Amino acid sequence: MIQVVKVNEELAERYSAYLAEKPDARFGHDLEWAQVLRDTYGVVSEHLIALENDQVVGICPLFLCKPITGGAHYQTSLFPSNFGPLYDSDQVLDAILKAVKEKTSNLQYTEILAPIALTEASPEHLPFSENLDYTFRLALQGGADKVFDGFCRDYKRILRKPINPQEMELIVDVDGKLINEFYKLYVDVYAHKHGFIPHTKKLFKNLFARNQKGIARIYLVKINGEFTGGMFTMWAHNEVYYAWSAVKPDSARHPTHFLIWKIIQDGIAEGYDWFNMGESPRHHDGLNRFKKEWGTEVVEPVRYFIPGKILSPNTRLYDRVSWTKKIITRLPAGIITSFISPAIRFFL
Repeated sequence: MIQVVKVNEELAERYSAYLAEKPDARFGHDLEWAQVLRDTYGVVSEHLIALENDQVVGICPLFLCKPITGGAHYQTSLFPSNFGPLYDSDQVLDAILKAVKEKTSNLQYTEILAPIALTEASPEHLPFSENLDYTFRLALQGGADKVFDGFCRDYKRILRKPINPQEMELIVDVDGKLINEFYKLYVDVYAHKHGFIPHTKKLFKNLFARNQKGIARIYLVKINGEFTGGMFTMWAHNEVYYAWSAVKPDSARHPTHFLIWKIIQDGIAEGYDWFNMGESPRHHDGLNRFKKEWGTEVVEPVRYFIPGKILSPNTRLYDRVSWTKKIITRLPAGIITSFISPAIRFFL
């Protein structure tokens, strides 16, 4: 018989040991990620673990969200990517979904944001689904030369040019000492260019504090002695995840390309299987083309909606704030950092 229960202190080590053996595990499944979200935004985790004859046969991350409007609900992942259940058999998946469905009855709904479709699930457990933004992943097996050969002609041309160390310097921070430099760029470039609410600096500090050294890394570029770009990456299980970035455009030196190539090279050297370039809106042709021309494969994540008190899918609160783009792009960085960034907790 399969039993699905909430992860507690006694089961935490077994939960993590199960993840260590699953090739599809990612940093968002880890309990450390749940601790980061708790410490940063007060999000409650109610992760599940499936047991059969005292053996762990499946897990499911589950976060209890209480936004300012819309009512309490569960989600398997919040940002920056999609993390769904992991399981050993179709029966285990059904047992996990049945447990989630029972827990959902007292809340508004549950969203399962799976990186790939859960085709093994019984339709009765997942009555509603929709495709999310594309995800782009690059296979790192085969060595740097093979990966480089998969790049488009323009990227190869750019990367064959030697970096002038007098002009451009690439820096890797594995200790979090350069969080301030990254965060300034993140607010100035990310918020003002895209109009999205940037996360608080506390999130990035907690990612370093809660994880072992090397899991959170910041890749930065200096041009003529000034920091002009940064990429925050997560290194867990067999995947390097490109989570947040802010790089000032430079058509002469192409810092974005050299930062990405440096991350890819490090991933190959350390034996990682995948470089995940993150999500991209389906309608954003330019960004999709940029990511595809690195030789990536396109994956289509799926949003599953499990009804609770709300019987049909709704638009997530975080997706209903498109009006913020017009405001944030015009606000001073200090206002964004002090007042707008902490407001994310009310939209989760």
